[in-house]
Amino acid sequence: MSKSTPRKSRHRNQASASGPRQIPASDYESDAAHYMESHATAQPALPTSTNTELNLRVLQRYLHGIRSILSIAANAVVYKFSEGTQSWDKHGVEGTMFVCEQEPLVAATGQALPQVCVFVLNRRGMENLAIDLVRVSDCEVVGELVVFRLEDDTGSESNDSDEGAAEKEVIGIWIHADEANTRDINSTIIRGAWQQARLALDSLIEAAAAEQAELNDGAALQTENPRNDMAAGRRLSVTDLFSQNHEPTTTASIALVDAVQTQLSLIASFDEWLNKHINAERNYGNIASTVQERVAKYKESIIQAEKTRKSTMLDQPEPWAIKTRTRACDDGSIKITVTGPGRDESAEINAVDEKQADYIKGGQYLGYMRQMCDGFAQAEKDMASLFETFEAIGTERGQLGQPAEVTVQDHISLLKEYNDMKDVGQQLIGLIAENRGVPNGTLYESGEYGVKAED
Repeated sequence: MSKSTPRKSRHRNQASASGPRQIPASDYESDAAHYMESHATAQPALPTSTNTELNLRVLQRYLHGIRSILSIAANAVVYKFSEGTQSWDKHGVEGTMFVCEQEPLVAATGQALPQVCVFVLNRRGMENLAIDLVRVSDCEVVGELVVFRLEDDTGSESNDSDEGAAEKEVIGIWIHADEANTRDINSTIIRGAWQQARLALDSLIEAAAAEQAELNDGAALQTENPRNDMAAGRRLSVTDLFSQNHEPTTTASIALVDAVQTQLSLIASFDEWLNKHINAERNYGNIASTVQERVAKYKESIIQAEKTRKSTMLDQPEPWAIKTRTRACDDGSIKITVTGPGRDESAEINAVDEKQADYIKGGQYLGYMRQMCDGFAQAEKDMASLFETFEAIGTERGQLGQPAEVTVQDHISLLKEYNDMKDVGQQLIGLIAENRGVPNGTLYESGEYGVKAED
């Protein structure tokens, strides 16, 4: 009889009395914790936005020119004055009210007209309310309402006509008065912004009226109110100022004015540096004076180009290049011959030794002037191109017969020119910062050249 196979004991598949059997860790498991620690990656921080930033994005969907929010009122109700019943009726707009700063209007004279609007985001319907304060002829607080008398831009009525004044739209905004004095704060901000806008508008209208008088054979306006148009006997309006003979509000016009102001600021700073060296180093062959003369001509051409909007004002035949030639003398001194900018005549500088010659030719004197002149040479070309593009866009805008795509491409081209101009300006700022021995950021923070670092 065959021998039976021994049966396996059953307890092998059951837990022992001493607890679960310990399974030794493998090499892979023992290294897992160390691997995870050494290869741990930081989770990217989620971008956060403040309530103000979120509100600004929402408002810019409706009005692209909004730059910042001056004040907010959480609850506002809009009323409209009825001439028939002589009473206030709800306008159907209720919601959060924002007082916003917008991109300024720029006239052909180069004057900037600040824009502030009152915007009510309607929670009762799809129609919001936007009031441009520069188009408000009167703003006052009456009881619990901030009252706006809107200016009629049609110019169909005379300035002192009772009938014309009655046709003007009158809107009142009721602001909830909470413990934080929201009504008083917003009313004060609105009134102050309106007064500043109207003062700027009056100045602009006076300049336009004087220009019109000069065009009409120098005849003076025979009126006490410069808002009266000589030809039509009507009030000048914001629409008049930015139409026909005046430059409309465009990104191009703002970019042009910014570029001009940046260049003038850089010229002023460089001119100050030149004056210091003219007074301190008269024995250096009057090189600084020669450079200053060339910079002064560039400044005058920019001013004339901005005034006339003609690129030909920047067609300067005089070069910017500064050329140097060095010769050692028998007595150990160094003679430096400098030619330019703007003239063929040369000047000589005598350095007592190589150390002084290196200083004169280095970045603290001739080298710095050469770098600045090279930068202004490129800036002059870019400014001329910028004005040429601006003239071309003005001509095409007058025709109003080209496809929209062409107009968009023209604007893109102009902005590219502006960006190139901006790059040159940043290079010049960098040179000034290097000469002063300070970081570039300090010049942006001070804002002395009309530009600031972006947030």
